[in-house]
Amino acid sequence: MSQFNESDYLRHTPDETGRMRDSLFFQTMFGPEQLGFQAYLYVTGEGKAGFNVILWGEGKPVGFDRTEGEVPKTMDFDNFTLGPLTIRNTGLGAPSQLTYSGEKMQIDFTFTGSHPPFSYHSNPDGLPRWFARNRFEQGGRLTGFIESKGNRYTMKDQAGHRDHSWGNRNWAAPQHWKWFCAYTPDGQTALNGWVWICRGEIGYAGFIHRDGRTVPIATIRDKAQYDADMSQRRLDAVLVDINGNETHLVLDRFGLIKLPAGDKYGTLIQEAACSATIDGAPGLGQFETQWQQSYVDQLRDTGAYK
Repeated sequence: MSQFNESDYLRHTPDETGRMRDSLFFQTMFGPEQLGFQAYLYVTGEGKAGFNVILWGEGKPVGFDRTEGEVPKTMDFDNFTLGPLTIRNTGLGAPSQLTYSGEKMQIDFTFTGSHPPFSYHSNPDGLPRWFARNRFEQGGRLTGFIESKGNRYTMKDQAGHRDHSWGNRNWAAPQHWKWFCAYTPDGQTALNGWVWICRGEIGYAGFIHRDGRTVPIATIRDKAQYDADMSQRRLDAVLVDINGNETHLVLDRFGLIKLPAGDKYGTLIQEAACSATIDGAPGLGQFETQWQQSYVDQLRDTGAYK
């Protein structure tokens, strides 16, 4: 049974609190150039909106641009514009086109899903309300280009990932999370995982897509390695699906970007662009962590990260 409505590719109406927040995310990795790419849009029910796009490796971002503003409540994701950004979603899980002509970056690509959208409500631990009301994750292919500082990075049916989340998020509720995606270059194998800790409880979400089948994850056995500033260096994980099958994933960082959320609790999001192996097959992926900055500072200052 589907966890979605056919209209879930569009914006969502406010819930019983009178509020709503939609977010759209796209990503891909450029292995030969050792660069990661992500684009992130949020829109509230009142029409406040923001978009940022990042092309990063180690050190300073190769490209970073953002725009903020307000949009009409009637503007939807089938033809959405915010300054130099345009997004056209064509249906639930169907192709999306994103174009952006900003001061620092120019983008034009189409994302086409490789499998139906996956909801975290399909996992045994479900989807916590502090994170979203619902959310879909989807592996796919990107065709188009990204341009920054005179350099053009062309994507010709290149593997990537996207998600769409809706519902108000409490960024400070979790004590920590790890979110990741990975895929082989041909896209025949793709996966997504999420490990969260909130109120002392641990939960798991995500999927394995292989041999044309998308199977929910039940648990994840993970071991991460960190630098002194608690930026993630490596992830070694075993994803156990609901049928008991295991998939071994290793992610090794080749790029990092830190993204403070700007809330009063000091939430810190860190994104690592990674090479990957999935059951020994080479691939690429992304490894995200969430922390509270005060906790990271304490670990660093006391040497407890070791």
